[in-house]
Amino acid sequence: MSKRDTPKIREGFTFYRSFRDSIEMTDASDQLVLYKAIADYALDGIEPDISTLDALGRLCWTAISPNIKSGRKNFENGCNGGAPKGNRNAKKQPKNNPDSTEKQPGETSNENENRNEYENENGILEKKVAPKRSTFVVPQLEEVANFFSTIKGTRIDAEKFFYHNEAGGWRTSKGPMESWTAAARKWMLSEPRFTNTKVPETNREAQPRYKAL
Repeated sequence: MSKRDTPKIREGFTFYRSFRDSIEMTDASDQLVLYKAIADYALDGIEPDISTLDALGRLCWTAISPNIKSGRKNFENGCNGGAPKGNRNAKKQPKNNPDSTEKQPGETSNENENRNEYENENGILEKKVAPKRSTFVVPQLEEVANFFSTIKGTRIDAEKFFYHNEAGGWRTSKGPMESWTAAARKWMLSEPRFTNTKVPETNREAQPRYKAL
C-alpha cells in the first residue's frame, strides 16, 4: 500500500465556545456523552448513539452536529486531493499554450510591463521600479503644534491649520493630501490670506455732519 493510499488520521478539530455553552445547559449525565460524541465524530467519523440522551441533549447534538460534519467533510476532501467535483475552487485555470499566438485566458498583457522597461548603458532591458507612496497619516494637534514651532509658527497658527484641514478631510484642491508638513509650510507662506485683519483707521479730524451756513 502506497503512502497515498494510507488513510490519514485527523489529529484535531475546531471546538467552538457555543458548543460548550450549549452542552452546559444539558443534564450533567448527558454532558460527558456529548463531549465524547463530538470527539469521536470529529476525529474518527464515528456516528454517536444519542438514544440515551434526554430531549435537551438530543436537541443540543442536533444543533452541534452540522458543524462537526462540515469540518469532517473538509478534512476528507483534503485527503482526497482537494475540493469535490463541481466546487468552484476545483475549477482549474487553462494553461497557456506556447505554440499558440492567441492570448490565453487569464494571461496578462505585457503592454504595461514594457512601458516600465528601459535600456541601460549596457543595452540590457531593465525594469523601472516605481517608488512606493507612503500612506498618509492624519497628525495629532500637538504634533502639528510642535512642527509649527520649528517653522516660526505660533500655537494659533497650528490650530488654524489643524482645524481647517480636519474640517476639509485633509484634502487639497488636487486630491488627498500627501504631506501635511509641506502643506504646513505652504500655509505659513500664505498665512495672511487666512487671517482676518482690520484696516487701521486713519487719524482724521471729525468732519461736521452738516455744512455751516
